[in-house]
Amino acid sequence: MTNPSNARTRRDRIRRTSAFVLLTAGLTVSGTAVVSAGSATAAPASAPQRSDVIGLKKGDSGEAVRALQEALVRVGVGVKYGVDSYFGSATQASVKAFQRYKGLAITGVVDQATAAALGLVSPAPAAAAPASSSGVLARGSTGAGVTQLQQGLIAAGISVAGGADGIFGAATEQAVKTFQRAKGIAATGTADAATVAALGSSGAAPAAPPAVAPGTASAVVGLQLGSSGPAVVSLQQALISMGWPLTKGADGVFGANTRSAVLHLQRANSIQQTGTVTQATAKILGLTGAAPAAPAAPAPAVAAAASGATAAGFAIYDERGARVVALQQALLNAGIAVPGGADGAFGAGTAGAVMAFQRAKGLAVTGKVDANTAAALGLSAQNAPAAAAAVNIQLEAKPVQGPCYYGDSWAAARGAGRVHLGVDIVAAEGSQLYAVATGKVIQLYTDAPGSLSGNGVKIARPDGTYFFYAHLSALAPGIALGTQVTAGQLIGYVGHTGNAAGPHLHLEVHPGGGSAVTPYSIVTATGAC
Repeated sequence: MTNPSNARTRRDRIRRTSAFVLLTAGLTVSGTAVVSAGSATAAPASAPQRSDVIGLKKGDSGEAVRALQEALVRVGVGVKYGVDSYFGSATQASVKAFQRYKGLAITGVVDQATAAALGLVSPAPAAAAPASSSGVLARGSTGAGVTQLQQGLIAAGISVAGGADGIFGAATEQAVKTFQRAKGIAATGTADAATVAALGSSGAAPAAPPAVAPGTASAVVGLQLGSSGPAVVSLQQALISMGWPLTKGADGVFGANTRSAVLHLQRANSIQQTGTVTQATAKILGLTGAAPAAPAAPAPAVAAAASGATAAGFAIYDERGARVVALQQALLNAGIAVPGGADGAFGAGTAGAVMAFQRAKGLAVTGKVDANTAAALGLSAQNAPAAAAAVNIQLEAKPVQGPCYYGDSWAAARGAGRVHLGVDIVAAEGSQLYAVATGKVIQLYTDAPGSLSGNGVKIARPDGTYFFYAHLSALAPGIALGTQVTAGQLIGYVGHTGNAAGPHLHLEVHPGGGSAVTPYSIVTATGAC
């Protein structure tokens, strides 16, 4: 008979390797989101009192451990593999990460201070500040005075890991030193009279660009390093909810950490990396709101010609049908090679052929059928294909081994006249990829110079609906053309082959084998990892 203790030990050994890198960096995983331990805040005052958590350590199990794990998740410090009522290596590492960022003794054991910081027991009487005739705040102090100090530091643009939590730990000491150096004060790390005076002076906070007023259209668009206010809080909350770690949480100050998260988000979704919140960035975060009022547009034909946008009545990328056949035939008649011929599918090959025609005619090279291109090809406007029936597709399994994160970049502009037709799920190189449906491998792609997809695979259901995976580092053993796969089966590994900025899975959903549909809500309904 299997010894439960041995089973847990084996389970922990398997988990330890995958959790090590994140946890030693002070990061943990909750669900699909990578969360910064530094963003943890105190649990709500109404959190249940659980004195039985005091003394919990590695190897313990039961309801008290479950309460501890739930509290860690509640304050933003997740527990690898979730709330399972077992205090293994993952829970121990999460406790240590929480203790580290709260300035507590890093033991991995739940002591009175840790339980109080998690809101599981009432705080012990506030510790007095270290001996000082003037009562200055220093490492080890707690209470409202420390909270006010931390709030002042944050207002002055100084990052305080863990936020204004009322605990003067290592993070607050470092923040005080940073402020003191900036003000030319002896960097002692204690909040002496000179430091408090500097924080209270009119010049304490560095000048910052005016914050964008909340509630306006696209309030977060334009936020950048130095911005502050409620709009920044909304931005930071959206970043955190997507799994981008912010050391000091949603503090309303657009500092270096927030800019770094924005840059990583932009890089992961292959949009322009500015560090400033653009309209495309806000869209991925779900923060666009109503678009700002635009100036009156010129006449349609002129606007289409000037902007390079597809003119009304002509085929667009990923369209299938008569309008595409007419475009492809016109290109062939003009002596332009179209890969696959007039097959009625507007893919990368057709976009490339449009660009070749545009170059030959001295037109704007966009890969889109704008008014000038249509006129040069002698094309006439046609009705758009009939709207597709409502899509009701559900994934049978999550596609990626966690942790992972993703945003909605559907239809974002790509090079060579293309648009983004999938969802990019960012995960570590080599993470496992799983079949999202039971079906058959109908096509394989191999990485080669100039390849967009790199290594890829299509898995089709019996009704023709297929799922396209791109940028794999490798296929799993046994996956070949014609292989029958079961939902949840290992099919490959995350990579960055082809046209990829970094390791991620590009996943497309094609109902009935037709044009792609936005997969973001489909993936969100099941979860990506």
